[in-house]
Amino acid sequence: MLDLSKLSIGQKVCYQPSHYKENGIFENGLIKEISQHTTEAVRVVYNCKNDWKNYKNYTSALTNLRDLQLGWK
Repeated sequence: MLDLSKLSIGQKVCYQPSHYKENGIFENGLIKEISQHTTEAVRVVYNCKNDWKNYKNYTSALTNLRDLQLGWK
């Protein structure tokens, strides 16, 4: 699991929970928000029509840290 204290807004992450790993599936995203109400998840933007420079204008998903890896695949 990632260390929340080492994450920052705009950082590249790769979402790959166990059921994705089995099939070689993953989703790249950018951290949009590090919430104050949980230490086990962050908000990540995955779908922004490849408009990554404006990712903050897109909807994010609350994502468990255990399902994230640093960097993009």
